[in-house]
Amino acid sequence: MFDKIQHIGYLVRDLDAAVAWYAKGFGGENAGSSTLPAGGIIPSGGRNAFVHFGKVEVELIEPQDKTDLPADTLVMHHVGYVVSDIAAAIVDLKSRSFKFFSDAPNTNVLGQQVLYFDPACTNGVLMHLTQLPTQSSAGGQASAVGLDAGVKIDHIVHAGYLVNNLEDAIAWYVDKLGGTHLGGGASRRGGRNAFVNFGQVQVELIEPQDPASLGPAHSMDHVGYVALDIEAAIADCRARGFQFVADTPNTNSVGQQVLYFETGSTKGSRMHLTQLPA
Repeated sequence: MFDKIQHIGYLVRDLDAAVAWYAKGFGGENAGSSTLPAGGIIPSGGRNAFVHFGKVEVELIEPQDKTDLPADTLVMHHVGYVVSDIAAAIVDLKSRSFKFFSDAPNTNVLGQQVLYFDPACTNGVLMHLTQLPTQSSAGGQASAVGLDAGVKIDHIVHAGYLVNNLEDAIAWYVDKLGGTHLGGGASRRGGRNAFVNFGQVQVELIEPQDPASLGPAHSMDHVGYVALDIEAAIADCRARGFQFVADTPNTNSVGQQVLYFETGSTKGSRMHLTQLPA
């Protein structure tokens, strides 16, 4: 059903500073900005920007109400999943008991049709469907700004979540979204993890050593960026001022080479470079 992960969305206190940070660090470009009305997703309203680098996208959101939002930090907010036919996907997902915030998609500044799931049916986390515009449309042309610029990221392999019960989380993706449990094992951070594919996308689920300390059943943890040549991407990122938690990648339980950025160099947000197995 899902073709790819279009973007990870982040809340920020200062939108202009966050856009400038992506420009300096990842070589990203602002592909479009807009104001956001008050509503269920951003209760206070605010403004956003879509930044492109490599072949990926990031959405940055500055809410009007910044209470409890830390300064100089990227706070993970949502995941946008691409579908080829959003109307058909909505019908299919409703038949699986999914609900949505609105009756119909809205069209954003890049010409993408977007419809958010009701988080009550997605373990309390925010995610939305996205149908991309055709390249012949004005939105399609605007959405190409910045693509292939900066760090050579090919796509987003997965969003990572912390969960308080690994087996329940695996079963949810398998039963609700037709996922396939690929495997897992001991997490590098302690605890256990698992990888589940559904459609053409993947999720990593991480159960910490003390699940009771987590609070919500699911919470966003990190994003995995795919580089076709991870060594070249590491060198490029280091030259741009990024730091990593180790000198070389490790290989995880599903054969992916992975190297996490040091969060001190990524505005406190967890992300890693990934090279997929052949």
